[in-house]
Amino acid sequence: MLQFFSASTNIVNSKRAITECLENALEGQPNLNCDLIIIYSAIGHNFQDLLNEARKLSPNARIAGCTGSGIIGKDGPDESMKALAIMAIKGPKDEFALAGIKAIESLDPYETGVRIAQDLKSTNPNINMILFLPSAFGLWPADKAIQGIESVFGKDIPVFGGVSIDNMKGISCFQFYDGQVLERGAVAVGFADPTLKFISHSNHGFDVIEGKFLEITRSASNIIYEFNRKPAWNVLAETLGLPETASYIEALVIAGFAKKLPEEFQEEYDSKYILFGIMGKNEDNSIITPNTYKEGTKIWLTKRDEKKMFDGVDKLVQMILESLNGEKPIAIFHADCVLRGRFSLNRILKDELINRIQSPICKGENIPWLGLYSGGEFGMIGGQNWFHNFSSSLFVIYR
Repeated sequence: MLQFFSASTNIVNSKRAITECLENALEGQPNLNCDLIIIYSAIGHNFQDLLNEARKLSPNARIAGCTGSGIIGKDGPDESMKALAIMAIKGPKDEFALAGIKAIESLDPYETGVRIAQDLKSTNPNINMILFLPSAFGLWPADKAIQGIESVFGKDIPVFGGVSIDNMKGISCFQFYDGQVLERGAVAVGFADPTLKFISHSNHGFDVIEGKFLEITRSASNIIYEFNRKPAWNVLAETLGLPETASYIEALVIAGFAKKLPEEFQEEYDSKYILFGIMGKNEDNSIITPNTYKEGTKIWLTKRDEKKMFDGVDKLVQMILESLNGEKPIAIFHADCVLRGRFSLNRILKDELINRIQSPICKGENIPWLGLYSGGEFGMIGGQNWFHNFSSSLFVIYR
């Protein structure tokens, strides 16, 4: 039976930071020994120092993790360059497994999912939930990576976690696999504790501008070449009031894009639409998106609505509490879109948004919590795995 413990810090010295996290997470335990350490780090740490010190303090622990634009610990969010959070786990070695790929840019995303899943399954065929932390570089289309995992474990396997990024510079990102620092790779943790149950919910809280849509008239996989029979980037830049020389990040920060969800998922998701952002633009004025979009698909623009975002997380929490039905969570894994952090909200609003999630669930108790400001979120809707942008996505584990 797995036990979960968490802590976070922003101490500058990397060795001291991981030490403080382990000491605080395992306070009251006889020592710092644990069996698995999951690390989320902002981009400013010396990652090899983090791993070396963690292995020194807990020699038998496996290690997995990644970088993000910040972390969300049980004490709230932290997007400083030295933000660090961990989930320390104790339990039998046959109740979890790790897998990692050094670099995924040369792989088809479906193959990435298949390889990760096959490695996990060959180690432990009893895995019943998967934390997936792939690099944003080489992942797209992310729906194909999910399909790759499902091809090995079946469509009922819950996939959760977030996409590893840097601090929105778009330069590189890093993943942690035991003593190795991987660059632009992917890691995954499979859990096989048969006593674990889960609740998975996501919410974006954006307004969709329903009057005008863009129709994809030429595409291939996740590359959109044309909207309304014109070059996709030109149409998009004009629609957003940007010069054609603007970067894709300028477009990403201004607006999200929405595709209609099948009707059977809309009530649970609290929206008729699922959102996505632009992940790049090409020299031919095509745009890179995170999922596969077919020709004929209608795409709507969205706008940020802070009130609706707060209302959305309130509904998210309400659904989780109703599903828990009085049971106490034993661990919460959280992924928030990077654009729900400091890139769009001031510190007071960002802190309040996270508090609106954490306070009703934790109720003042010490619930292990590990969150990442990510480049995309994995979460289920209606028992199916989906890839999200602009969302708060929670994976609540209980018994």
